[in-house]
Amino acid sequence: MQVIYGVNAAYVLPALVSIYSLWKNASQPVDVTMYVDGITEQNQYAIQGVNETCGMSIQVKNFEATGLEAYVNPRFPTVSLLPLLLPGLEKERCLFIDADTLVKGDVWELLSTDLRGMPIGACTDMGQVTFLERRILNTRVSDVFRPARTRRKRMNYIDRIAGLGFVPKENYFNSGVLVMECDTIRGEHPHYADLASFDKLRPFREFPDQDRLNEFFAERWYKLPLKWNLRPGIVRDVEQRKAKFRDISDELREQMRDATADPKLWHFMGGRKPWIKRWSNVLRARQAFKDYANTCWEFRNQTGIQFGL
Repeated sequence: MQVIYGVNAAYVLPALVSIYSLWKNASQPVDVTMYVDGITEQNQYAIQGVNETCGMSIQVKNFEATGLEAYVNPRFPTVSLLPLLLPGLEKERCLFIDADTLVKGDVWELLSTDLRGMPIGACTDMGQVTFLERRILNTRVSDVFRPARTRRKRMNYIDRIAGLGFVPKENYFNSGVLVMECDTIRGEHPHYADLASFDKLRPFREFPDQDRLNEFFAERWYKLPLKWNLRPGIVRDVEQRKAKFRDISDELREQMRDATADPKLWHFMGGRKPWIKRWSNVLRARQAFKDYANTCWEFRNQTGIQFGL
């Protein structure tokens, strides 16, 4: 069973830190494959250094976006679409992890999870559970001064719901951590060949790979514990904005309590990357950024590679 990362040249070092944290906490050896788009000589040197100093082996493969050559999105590089291609590239079960993560638990918990017949396992995306209340129904003072912009944004959100075929909320997963049964997806899903089709991907602009995966696997995914894909600061947000999160299920609240007590994987989503020094980030999610800084320090001592704050 493989653990998979997909990166461009700029994200090789963050991926190596994540892989180091994964190896450090794994109860058994883990095979890691890194798909790289546009690998550089410096990238190769860093990967070789990690392999030699950590006694591990990262298999490197060149990323090829076959069939997606027309894809252009300034916010998301083509390699971010790798999860759409994985069922055709890998066999049996694989675990996909984003590069902007820090692993604190034993990934064999995920690799051995019973998905109860589902082809894919993932965690609920907490950024979407208040989708209607936050993005469509609420009115802000700024809306009065920019009515055209407000109308355009709300129409975009409505178009997104129409493309997905459902309102996201708790039935929508984050694509940063995915357990995928590749053989099952290839063999049992009648429309597998369309998963990575550019024509099918075209309507999705907000979160291209994630929205497409959610549309494709709607009602056919297993909910992994939230502690395996935890955004720093989300617990604070829920505690301080209780009215905003008043409608989340008891099950999800319980998952959040468990995640707070024992986070297994920090996922630094959006622009708040832990290797970029911003005091607002540190103050908002002190423990997560402290964990990342400590791991970067260990990583440098082990490999000699400087990265992070």
